[in-house]
Amino acid sequence: MDTSGRSSLLQEFTTQQNENAFLRAFSFSTIQLPADSTSDVELADRVIIMDEIGFIFQLIEREQKVASKSGDLEKWITNYVVRRGVKQIQNTRDLLKSYMSLSLVNNFGHRMLVSPRDPDLLVSVIVYRVPPKTRAFRAARFKMNRNGGFVHILRDVDYFDIVHHFVTPAELTSYFGFRRDILIDWDSAAAAVSEAALIGQYLLGDYSSPPDQRFERASRSHGGPTACEFSFVLDSLASTIASQESDYADTDCYEVLAELARLARYELRALKQQVRLALEAVRGNRLELPYRMASPRTSTGFLVLPITKEFHDKASIALRSLSLASKYELDLERQIGIGMWRNSEFVDIEWIFLNGSNLSDPDLEERLAHNYPFRRTSEQRLPPIFV
Repeated sequence: MDTSGRSSLLQEFTTQQNENAFLRAFSFSTIQLPADSTSDVELADRVIIMDEIGFIFQLIEREQKVASKSGDLEKWITNYVVRRGVKQIQNTRDLLKSYMSLSLVNNFGHRMLVSPRDPDLLVSVIVYRVPPKTRAFRAARFKMNRNGGFVHILRDVDYFDIVHHFVTPAELTSYFGFRRDILIDWDSAAAAVSEAALIGQYLLGDYSSPPDQRFERASRSHGGPTACEFSFVLDSLASTIASQESDYADTDCYEVLAELARLARYELRALKQQVRLALEAVRGNRLELPYRMASPRTSTGFLVLPITKEFHDKASIALRSLSLASKYELDLERQIGIGMWRNSEFVDIEWIFLNGSNLSDPDLEERLAHNYPFRRTSEQRLPPIFV
């Protein structure tokens, strides 16, 4: 595959993906896609494939030393970024249609069996870079294919801003869906505002107003301490995955990561808040009941258990028993337990994944009736999440 004109962008793009546990686990180079060796069809650079979520990315960079005459930059964008980029994405889409399943190696170095969703539903994104101090120019922000497919077109700085705000594949899918709709519905107005303004409008949940530069202020929020605490917990999961002995991505930690990746933005916000409260309790060695939330949309529950020093030796047993009880009570298909306790100056985190139907258990029902281990008076029921 020809990598000229995009080497440094591709390197930075890959580095950013490796810093995100979700993208590190579920993104793959298209070099791995089996193709006819005699074919000279150009493919896009990377794909993200995770069950019902998927992306195709094409990257292109304008050479630093290219002499630019009047109109050359616009021609380069039209011919190389848009026309050629859209063709490479379509070639990749067509190739994916020919597979029932694929065995690919992710950026953790683990082999994963993936089944591409309907390739026509994959989110298509072209990311391009121009040299610093390039004169002001106008460029398309999207392209509609002849078959109706939508391709997002972004400068590199705008793309990296997007992935800074939206961490999970589900969040990215949701934002790009909003971006597609607003660019189609408000083409001329959207062309006049920055990508940061679109991000801000999405963060505010204003999906019906026309694009406006005043929304940019909302994009300057970076999540505060709650986002930092969640990043700490997510990094611990990534470290566990990176250190696993198995060469295959079939461990419980991958199941946990996949469930986190499916969380919608409002669900993720609730979980982040619970993680922050649990970490505060652990650092203060304060006894707290477990925090819970559930997503009826995915039939998955999350239980976050802060554990004080005196119960360290029973931490794993407590995490498993409470996770089983919560899964049973809420009648969920899957349950994730996150246990936290302080070990010297550091906080240790343990993960548990439970999967399967809930068989009748009168003994457990009786224990829950006589010694209920979860929150009652302080819990809130905010459909569709349970806290």
